[in-house]
Amino acid sequence: MKEVIHLLTEEALEQIDGLLSEMSKLASEGVPIIVEGMADEKALKALGISGCFRRISSGNSLLNFVESFSNSKGIIILTDFDRTGDELAKFIAKHAKRLGVEPITEFRDRLKPLVRRNVKDVEGLAKFLQKERER
Repeated sequence: MKEVIHLLTEEALEQIDGLLSEMSKLASEGVPIIVEGMADEKALKALGISGCFRRISSGNSLLNFVESFSNSKGIIILTDFDRTGDELAKFIAKHAKRLGVEPITEFRDRLKPLVRRNVKDVEGLAKFLQKERER
């Protein structure tokens, strides 16, 4: 039996569009966006967000990755909406604060409950929103 997909309300879709617009503005002002992989970056670009994307590299330590932002005022943390993404976001935010870098988790924190059950990762966000807008 196929699972029923809960579609977004018009209000939820407007909230998501607003969040993406705010994120896009910050990114265009030079605030880096941290994502887990290339597919996440492509999805955000497909949603019209441009700017400095930084992918979490499996080659370097996560601590070294976070330290590479020590000259930034802030960073947007947009890891996936699953348990691993939660842990990554917490770790990055904690260590960014220690470096005096403002961790911006608002977008992830507000998107996650809006798309729960329908989207588990950032890369799925663009496809999901495209389908929602077409309905």
